[in-house]
Amino acid sequence: MFTQFFGNYLLNNEYVTINQLVEAFELQKTVKLKLGVLAINAGYMTASQVDKVHKMQSKIDKRFGAIAIEMGYLTDGQVGELLKSQKTGYLLLGQALVNKGYMTNDQFQNAIENYKKEHKIKDTDFTLSQNEKMLEIIEDFYDFDSFEDAGLYTEYVSLLFKNIVRFVGDDFTPLKSIVFEEFECTNFTSQTIEGEFNVYTAFECDDDTFVKFASRFSQEDYTENDEYVKASVSEFMNLNNGIFCVNMSNANRMELELTPQVIDFNKTLTKVRNAFCIPIRFSFGTINFLIIGNMPTII
Repeated sequence: MFTQFFGNYLLNNEYVTINQLVEAFELQKTVKLKLGVLAINAGYMTASQVDKVHKMQSKIDKRFGAIAIEMGYLTDGQVGELLKSQKTGYLLLGQALVNKGYMTNDQFQNAIENYKKEHKIKDTDFTLSQNEKMLEIIEDFYDFDSFEDAGLYTEYVSLLFKNIVRFVGDDFTPLKSIVFEEFECTNFTSQTIEGEFNVYTAFECDDDTFVKFASRFSQEDYTENDEYVKASVSEFMNLNNGIFCVNMSNANRMELELTPQVIDFNKTLTKVRNAFCIPIRFSFGTINFLIIGNMPTII
């Protein structure tokens, strides 16, 4: 996740353009190895065991290594060894930008030093992606302070990003958020979290991006915005919100429930409170993630 926010830093400080950043993320994908692949390559896990860990990740908010240890597939030492062999994401992004000629090594070094200084990030924070530091960065990046339940908004967005990385891909850049009073939606799927924390959540984007997001998540090659695509995007929303509810129950003893997902198109959300749009630019398009503190009027 540090890589994605570092990408936004490069964008906002005019080191690169959005198209150059997207291209670098695409190039980075060809050289980054996930922990499961490294574990198979090292002979520590079988492909079947890796699949079981991935399946468990769809139910609980834990990193691959932590689950593999709990399931008895890896030891602490083996996870540490694999993590050391896994290249750090922000370095891969920088190398991709340098290789393409979009930045010099000096520019990259200057950018990373300034970014770390601005957010008080240590080298160990980059390597371990510590959750506490990630929450601090999200709090700095998104101004939830004026909202009731600001801490829960931060927790929700942090989990959303982690699940995007886990189940869709890491080739994205979070863009500056937008506080809105009404929002025109093209394609969107929504779900409400109810209980001690009430929030309306939605994903909105154009047809092509909707299809490609669904294809990534389901690992299917969809070509048109049909019922399978809608079901796939809705499944991701339900997965993310379901894990959030479990996290809140475990950490805060907060009882939350989910309403059924709703899919619609060409609608406007109005009469909103604490309404936040988080645009995320993927290599295949931009998705707007909406978080609203009440049930909006849909017209």
